[in-house]
Amino acid sequence: MIGVIASICVYATLAFVAALGGLELVALRRRLGGLAWPVGVRHRRLGYFVAGLLVAIALVVGGGAKLLVEPLAPLLSVVVSLVAMGLAVPVAILGATTRLRRHRRRNSMALRGGKLVELGPLQARFYQPGREGASPGLCLLPDPTASEDDLHALVQALVEGGIAVLALDWQSLGSADRLMLQGVVAVGVSHLARWPEINAARVGLLGVGLGGDLALRSAAMDQGVAAVMAIEPVLSAQRPWEGLDALSILPWFEARRRVGRWRKSPLVQELDALAAISGISPRPAAIIVGSLGRTETVGGVEILRNGGSCSLVPAAHNRAVQCATSWFKEHLA
Repeated sequence: MIGVIASICVYATLAFVAALGGLELVALRRRLGGLAWPVGVRHRRLGYFVAGLLVAIALVVGGGAKLLVEPLAPLLSVVVSLVAMGLAVPVAILGATTRLRRHRRRNSMALRGGKLVELGPLQARFYQPGREGASPGLCLLPDPTASEDDLHALVQALVEGGIAVLALDWQSLGSADRLMLQGVVAVGVSHLARWPEINAARVGLLGVGLGGDLALRSAAMDQGVAAVMAIEPVLSAQRPWEGLDALSILPWFEARRRVGRWRKSPLVQELDALAAISGISPRPAAIIVGSLGRTETVGGVEILRNGGSCSLVPAAHNRAVQCATSWFKEHLA
């Protein structure tokens, strides 16, 4: 009996190590940062070495174990191997989650600086480019369901491009329905238009994620918006998501949580951004989506394809940031 238990422990450990190495190889090849553990996709050579080492150890030690431990019955051997391999999946997910969260805390650059602005119940940060003369301005609308997202790179690129940014802070607002959100956006646009250093005829909206839906709806209702862009808007609660591709940036738990929040949020249907698009024309409007292809125009809205991005983290991709900055410089400058 003791020999059987020892054999189960040995074979389970070897199957677990081999599965962990195999998962690491798949994650590195598919660039799935949310599954890569113990080494992330940023260090692929080291990751391949570690993954190969784990698989090699399992094979070599497994070959030697046949001579030292009691062999298991075929059916029991299969069950032990499957259980051990199944255990490797949650371990890899938990390890990758911990690694990504540590990396995010270490590299997070929360929106700081700028001027604090009170817009009724909402707080916002105003960032102004360091140039003389009236400049175009943007209201930046984060995702109301993911207001903790880091949009520093997006704000910095816009300001360096000569565009003033009023970044709304949904966290200061607390829970809010569609009408309150639209009202606050209208106040933000009006505030920008009255700012002395802002050209009132060149005020736009930029929304991220579900904030993109809000931007499209608000632009349709407010003729004072000169141009609008939505980066990876949700558009529909039935929208198909990327599956494993979402793990390229996000931990598994966070990817599931974001999809769940979008699908359950009443704002998706209440905003009905698809129906609002027709009310924006003839003003320029664009949507950035994370798929390959050519630039197209659908219903008067320019579709900018941003290959390689992840819709669950809309503004985390450098191409999306560059694309948004270039588009607004063209249509607001």
